[in-house]
Amino acid sequence: MSLPRRQRGFSLVAAVFVIAIALLIVLAAVLTLGARNRSTVQALEASRALFAAQSGLDIAVARALSGGCGAVPASLAIEGFSVELGCTRTAVDEAPETYGIYTLTARAQRGRFSDQSFVSRRVRATVTE
Repeated sequence: MSLPRRQRGFSLVAAVFVIAIALLIVLAAVLTLGARNRSTVQALEASRALFAAQSGLDIAVARALSGGCGAVPASLAIEGFSVELGCTRTAVDEAPETYGIYTLTARAQRGRFSDQSFVSRRVRATVTE
């Protein structure tokens, strides 16, 4: 039994169509997995930056309470993060007591803003003497 001349190439067209659809499905899966991987890494780096900022803030609190704002370093490095510290003291006079209130900030960052690897977190605390 021979096929008419018009129907001989139909199975080739169907096979190419099925391969193209399968390729699109695989490509979509790869792109989705890559996006999930990037978001997981970014979330991990954001958590690490938060913990570095919190550690810097703990150092600033300890130094401010023991020696004032002059004892707080301007910056330091913690686990690959650059941590910038800030301290301001406000004198409070509530007769008969006088005390100081310290407002402390810490900002941890790594990478450049133009890169996808940039991460930055900032924390603030207020403590009294």
